[in-house]
Amino acid sequence: MLEKSDVSISQTLKRFNTYDLEVALLVPTETGIQKSIMDATASVRDYLKDVSFHDYDKQGQGTDNKILRRAYYVFPDRLEETTVSLYRPNTKSGDPRIWFGKLKQYAEPCNLLALIVRDNDIYVINCSVPNILASLQDPATPLGSFAAVDKKDLDPAVSELLNLIQDISRRGFIPTLRPGDTGIGMTLETLLGISANSNKAPDYKGIEIKAKRLRKGRGNRVTLFSQVPNWDISPIGSAWNLLSTYGYTRNNKLRLNHQTDAIAPNSIGFMLEVDAARDWLKQNHIDPDTAAKKHVTTWEMETLRNRLAEKHPQTFWVGAKCRGKRETEEFHYIQVEHTREPKVRNFDALLEGGLISVDYLMSQKQPERQTVRDHGYLFKIKPDDFDALFPPSDIHVFV
Repeated sequence: MLEKSDVSISQTLKRFNTYDLEVALLVPTETGIQKSIMDATASVRDYLKDVSFHDYDKQGQGTDNKILRRAYYVFPDRLEETTVSLYRPNTKSGDPRIWFGKLKQYAEPCNLLALIVRDNDIYVINCSVPNILASLQDPATPLGSFAAVDKKDLDPAVSELLNLIQDISRRGFIPTLRPGDTGIGMTLETLLGISANSNKAPDYKGIEIKAKRLRKGRGNRVTLFSQVPNWDISPIGSAWNLLSTYGYTRNNKLRLNHQTDAIAPNSIGFMLEVDAARDWLKQNHIDPDTAAKKHVTTWEMETLRNRLAEKHPQTFWVGAKCRGKRETEEFHYIQVEHTREPKVRNFDALLEGGLISVDYLMSQKQPERQTVRDHGYLFKIKPDDFDALFPPSDIHVFV
C-alpha cells in the first residue's frame, strides 16, 4: 500500500535519515481508517521486533492473544495518548494486524504514517501534515526531541582509500582499460590494485567501490547490487524460460534488456509488486489488452535486504568526467560520495514507491542454443534518492 501514499516516500525518508532516525511506514486504506485496522507489513513487523516492542512470530491467533500497548499521536506542539492493539486474527493464517485507537481523528486514507518506538511506547507521525514533519528540526517539539545525529569515527581505511583516489585524480584523464559500460569501474579498480573477481564482498578493506560517469543533465541510476531470482518459487522456472517467453530478437539472438519498477508496467508489460504477506518481490506481467496480471519471477525480500546490507557497509561512489567513446574513452575521477550502512528497512518502501527499480540484462549466448548470457538482475537507484536509503553522506571533490 505504500505506493498509494499521498506524499513522497523518498523525501520523507530523507528527512528522517537526516537525523539518523529509524522508522517504519504505513499507509492506511479507507477501510483501515474507518476500522483503525491495518496490515502489519513485513517492514513494520521487523521494526517492532528489532526494537523489542513486539514479536508477531511468537504471538498466537485470536483475541485471547491480543496485545494492548500505549501509543501516542504526534503533533507539532503536543502528544495525544491512544492505544495500539497488536494481534493475529483466527481467520486464514492469522495475518498480523495493527490497530490504533481513534485513528480517523488523526489521519486520512493514503496519508503516510511513520512509527517510532521510544522507551517501550510507540509514536505515530502523520508525515502528510507538513507542520508535523517540519517539527523534526525544532528540538523543543515532541518529534524534534527524537532527532539526534550520531557521527561515527572515520575508519582508517576510508582515509587511506580517499588518498589513493586523490592520487589517481591528479593524473587527469586516463584511457579506459576496457571499452563499454564496465570500463569506468574496471579501470579504477585496476589503478587501485584490485583484481577482478566474482566475490560479492566489498572491494577494498570493507569498502565497496562504485564508479559512475558524470554527465550534465542526466540523473543516471546506479547499481546497488545484483541478485538472481529464486527460480524454485518463480512460476517462469528459469532464465531461459523468461528470455524465450518475453524476449525479442536482435542480430539473430534473443534479448531482454528492460527496466522494471512498481509504479507502472513497462513497454512489455513487466511490473514489480512487493507481496508483504509472503515477503516476496514479484515481477508480474500485465496484459496490455485485458490488464490481467500474471506472476512471472520471484525474489525473497529477506535475501534482497541481506544483499543490500552485505554489499554496502561503506561505499565510495566515485564520479568521473569522461571524453571519447568506446576504445578511446578516457576518465578523470574527480569526486567521491561516501555512504555508510543503509537503512535496510527503507528498502521495501523505496521498491514500492518506484524509487528502486530492476534491470534485466539477458541475451541468448548462441543462436539456436537454449543458453543465456546473464549480465545480472540489477537493483538500481538514482543518486538523488541516496538520502532516502543511506544516512547523510560525505562528498569529497578533488578539483
